[in-house]
Amino acid sequence: MWAMRASRLLLVVAVVLAACGGGGEIVSPTDTVGPGADTPQDAVLELIEHLNAPDFNAASHLAMPDHAALASLAEGATLGEVADALRSGDVAVAANFWAGFAQGSGSYLTGTVTTAEGPTVSQDAEDFETIVITPEAGGDRVMMLRDDDGYRVDLFASFGPGLADKMLPPVERLLSTQTEDALMILTELKSIVPSLLVATTLPGLSPGVIQQLVQLVELITRVG
Repeated sequence: MWAMRASRLLLVVAVVLAACGGGGEIVSPTDTVGPGADTPQDAVLELIEHLNAPDFNAASHLAMPDHAALASLAEGATLGEVADALRSGDVAVAANFWAGFAQGSGSYLTGTVTTAEGPTVSQDAEDFETIVITPEAGGDRVMMLRDDDGYRVDLFASFGPGLADKMLPPVERLLSTQTEDALMILTELKSIVPSLLVATTLPGLSPGVIQQLVQLVELITRVG
């Protein structure tokens, strides 16, 4: 059980997930990332509000910059598409990430949701703040956040266990692709290694999932 450092906050969300399929605003690729939230807990509460509005434009600013672009490798994005998002900003990709999240694995952010601060985790000189989320039905979930012009969700520290196995094949292809796009993506992938290592410490992971995360780190760091 994660240690709780602060009083628990209660958020009751009026949810219409059916609206997520067509009501959410998706931003254009030219939009620039806005500031994060004042505190880790504020970031999670704001994210819940945006996902259930739905306003994926606003939610996009609560993801760490470039994380959604890199995570799109797991969804079959081409190297050119990922490289373009890294060059121009991945706000639109982040908006689409949260849109999919709201309709899928993020359904636990509905109804009565309680949030509380957990411990700060340090990895490779980076600090990750833990927010424990307890849905009305029970069963704690964890999001990891970092301060980058305000607090934002670290997609790989929070959701790495669900992305690692799908990212292994494209990262393996990257290692054998000697193009400018591939080299840039590999360089950016190295920046998420601390996040992937933090993800291995999330509660409830099976040994197989932890191994996938470790294998992904090994692939990313294979080229010096």
